[in-house]
Amino acid sequence: MKELLNKLENIMKIVIFFALMILNLSSFAAVPIDGWYTSLFGGFTYVPGNVDKTVNGFNRNHVLYDNGFDGGGSFGFKSNPMRYEGELTYLKVNTRQFQINHVTQTDISGYNQALLGLANVYYDFPGFTSLLQPYLGVGLGFGWVQTRLNSEWPIGATSFTASNSAFAYQGAVGVTFNFAENYALNLGYRYASTLTLTQFGQRFQANMANVGAAYRFDGTHYK
Repeated sequence: MKELLNKLENIMKIVIFFALMILNLSSFAAVPIDGWYTSLFGGFTYVPGNVDKTVNGFNRNHVLYDNGFDGGGSFGFKSNPMRYEGELTYLKVNTRQFQINHVTQTDISGYNQALLGLANVYYDFPGFTSLLQPYLGVGLGFGWVQTRLNSEWPIGATSFTASNSAFAYQGAVGVTFNFAENYALNLGYRYASTLTLTQFGQRFQANMANVGAAYRFDGTHYK
């Protein structure tokens, strides 16, 4: 019983700490305003294996990539609670492992990179303070993807390069920190995918965790 009470006490302390922090930050918050804005963002990217292709009798699949990075920018218009924007994202991950005809290759190198151009629509939920505003979004557009898989052993030096373009889409969720009238910070997660890429034999997918900064143009004009 005593252990349970101690756990409840610790939980209450954590809740009170975050509540006080939010109340303190709220004194610096600004009410989100309508109008044109631009943003820059970047973060970490995880890309699942996306190659299952046979060329000249050699089948390459079971590709693993290291975690990589992404970065980009957007330009849009906010009409509360909706936002409409165009976005450009570049991302890259390095090749960690792949197989040829079910044989794991060694001494490998390579990468997977993509450029995504998307038109997004976001819904900004009313926050419990003007500082924090959760959001959901979807996007449609086009993606260009390139991969390179090179190895030295055990079957000798091999090289595979492919690039393809296809229809792309994404979903996004996150929260906006409205700490000033003209400025805001975004913390979010995005999942992006293309349709099946002919040259890859599979579709491209990416999971992105991003931090972004937004600038709202001439905020006083929209009051």
